[in-house]
Amino acid sequence: MRWALTALVVVAGAAWAWYRIRRRQDRQRTLMLLCEAAGLEFAPLDTFTGTAFLPFPMFGRTPSGTSNVVWDPRRDGDVRAFDFWYREESENGGPGLKRSITCAAVPLPFSSPRLRVTPRDLVNEIADAIALPPITLELEEFNLRFRVEAEDARAASALLDQRVMEAFLRLPHGVIADVNDAVLLLWAPELPAVGMLQLLQAANSIQRDLPRVMPSLFPPRPMRSPHEDRWLQGRWSSEPTGTDTT
Repeated sequence: MRWALTALVVVAGAAWAWYRIRRRQDRQRTLMLLCEAAGLEFAPLDTFTGTAFLPFPMFGRTPSGTSNVVWDPRRDGDVRAFDFWYREESENGGPGLKRSITCAAVPLPFSSPRLRVTPRDLVNEIADAIALPPITLELEEFNLRFRVEAEDARAASALLDQRVMEAFLRLPHGVIADVNDAVLLLWAPELPAVGMLQLLQAANSIQRDLPRVMPSLFPPRPMRSPHEDRWLQGRWSSEPTGTDTT
């Protein structure tokens, strides 16, 4: 009897694994066909070198991986949507729970303090809370759907103007937005193929509608150049790396 039960468990596990693989293959094929019809580019593997360095905790975890990258070649700005998986940290040091999410990364032409926009029906379900003060904005429809937490209320109010809030209201259900430094990240539990394209469309709309005043209020951080190397130097300086300014 025991061997029969063991065999049943093994067969059930194999069937579930086969179903998940087949489901992922079907989703990927659907995604490819939708991208072809919409004039979008698709790559099964990540061709963007900066994904692993996005300034959010999940991208610093090991193991993790990126796949199914989608972007619009007719637009500038490196906005892309992609699938990402990682393992959560476990309390006993063993392998944690595997999480699969769909993301869209929007580069920002300014450096923003931390900000999170969470659908109100998901506030109690988000484990990695950033514990920042909540703020209320002027658009009531937006306030009813989302909770905004911000490190700097002035920056949040400037970024989330009327047009950007309206773009957020067009997001697929369940999408969370995190802003840190020069990146806006939209993410949700793995979306269907159509949902990924909707997420990319919303990300492009948000980038298009970003307030033009933001770079003057919150200038971008100095970038690495031939005259300095802040990673080796340990700090940014206007002087060439290795120059003795004392």
